[in-house]
Amino acid sequence: MTILILSCGTRNKLLRFFKESLGKRPGGGRVVATDCSPWAPALYEADAFYLVSRMDAPGYLDEILGICKKEKVDGILPLFEDELDLLAKNQERFRAEGIVPVVSALETVELCRDKYRFYRHLLQNGLPALVSCKGLAEFDRVYAEGKIRFPVFVKPVRGCGSVGACRVEDRAFLEALCRHEKEELLIQQLAQGEEFGIDVYVDLLSHKPVRIFAKKKVRMRAGETEKAVSVREEALFALAERTAAAFSLAGPIDMDVFCVDGEYYVSEINPRFGGGYPHAYHCRVDFPALIANNLSGKENEAAIGAYEAGICMMKYSDEIIRRL
Repeated sequence: MTILILSCGTRNKLLRFFKESLGKRPGGGRVVATDCSPWAPALYEADAFYLVSRMDAPGYLDEILGICKKEKVDGILPLFEDELDLLAKNQERFRAEGIVPVVSALETVELCRDKYRFYRHLLQNGLPALVSCKGLAEFDRVYAEGKIRFPVFVKPVRGCGSVGACRVEDRAFLEALCRHEKEELLIQQLAQGEEFGIDVYVDLLSHKPVRIFAKKKVRMRAGETEKAVSVREEALFALAERTAAAFSLAGPIDMDVFCVDGEYYVSEINPRFGGGYPHAYHCRVDFPALIANNLSGKENEAAIGAYEAGICMMKYSDEIIRRL
């Protein structure tokens, strides 16, 4: 079993988890990684690594396919938004070579990337969502109707990693942001309550959620969960299942949910491994093992909420030293 992880960057822990999990399988397994920079520390966790072109370079897919053939790769895992889109668009090209892209359907990848379309899709499927507007004109109309109020939370419609996201207290600042931002902004009712992160694994064969891990976020840094505590709440599991059913999802999914005045609201879905996934793995929610099972043709049985509550995760910085 060989898995290729693309644009591995600083996801050292994730590579370690794959190596550890694959190592427990009969016959073991290998993890191969790529990145366009030799300064990506996770490269050096892999059993083999390749420096490749940027993903927007001509011939990039040919380069990746060449690595897949050389290393006899069974499954390929993208970690970055633009690469999710690229792999989703070219799934059949890889499948024709016997390589399984661990990625959701293209329509879902595009829907989750566009935060306004995502919001409208939630409403169309009867799912609870925080009131959101695209641009100042729609905001003024919804504000006049009394459906949204300050403070609000603003972020680029197609942004990622919390880049350009901020809290806005008044219209003057909101107007300034809308006037100067290059990309259209999503203006969302600020959720003044508790935030939860949910890691979901949607089986590649049954297309159903088979694992759900929920954590209450205590602190965020640069868009990632830095401190959190595991929770087991049936209402959260039920909401995650209902939400997953409204999309064509596959593999690891990162879902954000807010609790405001006792009600849960879906905020975002990232159809990839989330930065807070290590919490789930240390609670024995082993997504790499589920991926390996699927790649070997085995359907995973459901075990929703099969972990201990009250387990805390506290991230800290580390470093890798290597002679280049």
